[in-house]
This record gives sequence, C-alpha cells and structure tokens, in this order.
Amino acid sequence: MADILISADELVPFMTSEPCVIIDTRNPDAYAAGHVPCAVNLHEIFTFLATSTPEGMEELKKKFADAFGGAGLSGAETAVIYEQSMNSGFGQSCRGYFLLE
Repeated sequence: MADILISADELVPFMTSEPCVIIDTRNPDAYAAGHVPCAVNLHEIFTFLATSTPEGMEELKKKFADAFGGAGLSGAETAVIYEQSMNSGFGQSCRGYFLLE
C-alpha cells in the first residue's frame, strides 16, 4: 500500500519532482469552492456506471481513456487521485485507482 498512497505533506514535493496529474473526484461545486492547485475535476469517476456486458466494459474503457487523457494523462505522468474524505466520498478515489489499473 505504501507505494500507492501519498500524504498531503508528501504531495507538494512530489508535484515539483515528478510529472503528475492531480485528479479531484469531488462534485463540481466542491471543486469550484476550492481544490489542490493544478488539480482537474473528474467526478465521473464516481458517477459513471456501465453494464458488465462486453459492450459495457468497452464503453467503460473508452469513457475513462478519454476522460483521463483529457485530464492530461498520457502515460508518462503519475496520477494522484483524491476525494474529500472516505466517509463522504465513498471511496471514489479508490475507484479512480481501480479504473487506471
């Protein structure tokens, strides 16, 4: 787990030393009220649902390939995904990690 988790204190030096894209999974209103500098908002990580059919899985892959690419991920950057808190975001940052994997 230590390889995939980062604390807020570790984020600032990480942002200056590594190419990264910071992804805020909160709703657009919470994002607009304040967010980590340079973060992009991708609330769809939490809200988009697909069926478990082969077509649904293809739709899911395309949706998030486009969304993460649009957020600035090319494959050369590390994604840092965050939410407000695990008890109010319901693990949406974890879903983002799973989608990237």
